[in-house]
Amino acid sequence: MKNIKKIIKFIKDNKWASILFEISIIVAILWAFSWYQNRGTLAANEQPAPNFNLKSLSGENYQLSDLKGKKVVVYFFAPWCNVCHLSASNLNDLREARTNDELEILAVGLSYEYPAEIQDFANELQLNIPVLYGTNQQMEDYQIKGFPTYFVIDEDGRVTHRSVGYSTEIGLRLRT
Repeated sequence: MKNIKKIIKFIKDNKWASILFEISIIVAILWAFSWYQNRGTLAANEQPAPNFNLKSLSGENYQLSDLKGKKVVVYFFAPWCNVCHLSASNLNDLREARTNDELEILAVGLSYEYPAEIQDFANELQLNIPVLYGTNQQMEDYQIKGFPTYFVIDEDGRVTHRSVGYSTEIGLRLRT
């Protein structure tokens, strides 16, 4: 108990210790929040990413396994999701920063009633990446619990990063 009182006194009396303590608390809260959001989703432990074969808005088929040899970001969104509307433009910025040879970026629409909802979402945000019509199968395979959910898949087809919620362009760049 004496040691705890000494530590508290030191933190109160030392400006830098106080700042460092407050930053540590904020980081711990953010980490806990991130952990809570990501619980239950497909783990980013370099396991093989579940394959899919989906149609894009332009009618092209995209099969994830065909992209082996490339790093891939798969962005799962719902057209009704406000956070998705805020974060999707970061994918355009990432596309401009990286070539198709370096990185493939796919947006997969889920949790929609009509295909037009996905088209409207892509048009409204002027997405310059392939936008695909997802199904409940991807929700199950990737264990999607919230939107948006990002997965980074390495050149060997393994999941290396995942994130639920808003992610900045810088955050995406750091993960890829």
